[in-house]
Formats: sequence, structure tokens, C-alpha cells
Amino acid sequence: MTLASIGYLRIEASDVEAWMRFGTEVLGLMDAQRDPSCSARYLRMDNHPFRFAIEPGDGDKLLACGLEYRCEADWTSACEALREAGHTVSPGDPAVAKRLCVSNFATVSDPAGNVLELYYGRLLDYTPLNSPAGVSEFITGDEYTGDMGFGHAVIPAPDIGASIEFYTSLVGLAISDDLYPPMPEGAPEARVVFMHADNPRQHSLALYNQPSPSGVVHMMVEVSTLDEVGRGLDRAKAAGHPVIASLGRHVNDNMCSFYVLAPGGIAVEYGYDGLLVDWDTYTPTVSTEGDLWGHEYSFPG
Repeated sequence: MTLASIGYLRIEASDVEAWMRFGTEVLGLMDAQRDPSCSARYLRMDNHPFRFAIEPGDGDKLLACGLEYRCEADWTSACEALREAGHTVSPGDPAVAKRLCVSNFATVSDPAGNVLELYYGRLLDYTPLNSPAGVSEFITGDEYTGDMGFGHAVIPAPDIGASIEFYTSLVGLAISDDLYPPMPEGAPEARVVFMHADNPRQHSLALYNQPSPSGVVHMMVEVSTLDEVGRGLDRAKAAGHPVIASLGRHVNDNMCSFYVLAPGGIAVEYGYDGLLVDWDTYTPTVSTEGDLWGHEYSFPG
């Protein structure tokens, strides 16, 4: 039993229209224009019906991570393992499964309370990407690599030991890098554990050992050229969205990126040139530096 990819995120937004403008005009994602009777809005980047569901609410936070298994057997095995380990696994409502465009799903919370929607059988939509910002493509996989998911997400895990055990023993992820970044004097020790799924992307999910009010430390989408990153940076600045990390390149996944705050405060990494790995020949690493260069952080207030 292994996890295939991180398939989608469900995000609560206090201003759905502002999030949609950010998603389409800055990130360059496409309005999926799904069921107009539904209050949620959807953003797509490839042949999946959506990768981000933006749902109205009083706050701005991550509601759930959608994690995809390749087949019903893998999905069933994971759900059974979670139940046997004492976790509550709630069967998905068929009407909700239809809205999520999956064959079936189940909901479970990790040790930090992060909500996961485990699913299989995504129903694809082959309408070509038409990016309002002119983005040519987003890197989500191809006929050689298979589906690699929308990118990655970093989520809070204050009890990081319990979360590592949960994701590696029960969900089906494996560790690719264990980062202990240098912190300013007086700041709590930081640790970020990067985990890969059954696809070549260096990490699909990562755990951060501190809480996060939004329920997500950041989410990442990847484009196909450095020029696309630069144009995205220009769009973010022109639209007045806070750029919280300058252009830089990470050590472990080689991603060249910047970070910007979406409306409501969720951080989005916009990157290029992420590392693809052959897991049969890879040895997990331990890092003490997060960046080769750049990524100077500056937070509003």
C-alpha cells in the first residue's frame, strides 16, 4: 500500500472572489466553472477537474488535503490499516464524492488534527488549460512520470514523531529529507520532515513541528520555466499581494521559487525546476540549510 499523490486541497476563504482573482490572475490557474448552484469555486491546472476548491466561510484556512491512491485495493488497505490503529475513518457521502469527482473517499484526521480525504478513481476532464495569465503549463506529471499531484503542501505537526509514524506506517508516504533549519536566537527549534509519494516529485507533503493558524504552512504549484516564475512574481507585486520570500532556490528539492500570500494569509510557493527522484536509488537525507541562495523572508507586520 503506497500513496500515489497529493491530489487537491479544499480551502476555506472569507472572500472567495478575491481568492479566485488571485488564483486566476496571479497564479494563472483556470476557473473550472463547475456547478453554478454550488457556493464553492474551483481552480484547475491540468486534466483533473480541479486541484483547489475555494469554499466560503468565516475564516481563511485549509479544510482538507485530498490524497490519492492508485486503485481501490490500495485505498481499502490504507483505510483498514488506519481503523486497526485506532483512527476514526468516516466513509464519504456519495453526493460529496460526485462533487469531488472521485470514485470513493473516506475522511480521517492526523495526530495534529489535519483533515485528510483519502480517495481513489479521480474522474478526469480533458478540457485544455486556458490560463488567464498566459501560463503555458503547470508541472503535474506526464505519460512518463504519471500523475505527480498538484505540487506539495506543508502542514503543521507539533507532535512530529506521532505524525511521522502516522504518515509513513499508515498512509503510505516515505521520508525524503529531514530539515533542521537555522533559527534566530530565542526562536523555538524548527524541524521540517519532507515526505514523498509513489511518484518522482521530491516531496508531496511535509510536516512542520510548529502550529499554524491557517492549518497549512504553505502550498506549492510548479510551472515549466524560470520566466514563468518571474512573470508570476511581477503579477503578484503588481496586484499588491505581499511577497514573503524573495526569489531563491531550495537545497533539497532544487525548487527555484518565491512565496506570496493569498487573500486571507495562506502562503503559496510559485516554483520551477523541482527535483525528480528515482526512489530505487535514493537515500533519505538530513539537512541543516534550507536554501542554496535567496528566499529572504519578510512577513507583513
